[in-house]
Amino acid sequence: MMMADSSTNYESAKEAGISPPYRILLVDDQAIIFEALRRMLSEADDLELHYCGEGANAISKAAEIKPAVILQDLIMPDVDGLMLVKFYRSNDLTREVPVVVLSSKEEAKTKAEAFANGANDYLVKLPDKIELLARLRYHAKAHAALLERNAALEELKRISITDGLTRIYNRRYFDQVLANEIQRAKREKLPLSLVIMDVDHFKQFNDLYGHQAGDQCLTAVAGALQSSLHRTSDTAARYGGEEFAAILPNTDSEGAFAQAEKIRKAVIDLGIKHEASSAGDHVSVSLGVTTIMPDLNDSAELLVKSADLGLYRAKEEGRNRTIANPAA
Repeated sequence: MMMADSSTNYESAKEAGISPPYRILLVDDQAIIFEALRRMLSEADDLELHYCGEGANAISKAAEIKPAVILQDLIMPDVDGLMLVKFYRSNDLTREVPVVVLSSKEEAKTKAEAFANGANDYLVKLPDKIELLARLRYHAKAHAALLERNAALEELKRISITDGLTRIYNRRYFDQVLANEIQRAKREKLPLSLVIMDVDHFKQFNDLYGHQAGDQCLTAVAGALQSSLHRTSDTAARYGGEEFAAILPNTDSEGAFAQAEKIRKAVIDLGIKHEASSAGDHVSVSLGVTTIMPDLNDSAELLVKSADLGLYRAKEEGRNRTIANPAA
């Protein structure tokens, strides 16, 4: 995974609404209101006004422009403004976008209903220019801060489950997924397969070519493993050191063996020279495969142990091969 350059980061931040100019979406059936607000915002370089004249199109328009704030008219001919606020709050794309209600009424009951339905603010139109800009900037910056926090949390989550070298899933995530897949296989009465593989004579590779070349080798093998799995339900992970694993839900023994062979050939096709290997002139892997139809007594430990025994046999029989070991 390559690091994005600064210009890419800026464009991504701008697209996500994290950096100015912040997009403001006005949803109002009166074009004259849009024109009045456009003039108020004309000199505000940090705010960019967009317009939607039909309430029925508000959600799709919001999805298109990704606004930092929605200015919502309370009374519209096709859709009730308060109903739209509810829609914003129930839609994943707009749930966290601040909504400022625009109303011609300065009534406590109307304000209370707006806030009860999820509005963040309330303005009587047409508002004072200075007040409007101040409130829009406040809500836009608060929204940007929320997006930044969410992005940081997502990045921390990604780091916690990703192997730092190979950028595929790590052992911690592998353990979680395997436990979950065993429980799912038990509920749905489906087969579950596991592949555990080991880079052949990796210590000798490191000794001969150096640790930097060793790291590059592991990264390449991880890429070959990942690219060999085409189903979103399959999980590739670094199991530890030069060992890797693949969890294959709803895969019988024949399918798992075929998948393991595909992985083995993909590693061979990398063409990484390994003159210290007894298994061939290039980097290769040995693989152990096992499949279970989970019952109440089956566990992650049983599945791993069974696949490990297959891997052990593959090494004993000359490496660069796949051995299927039936689960006990």
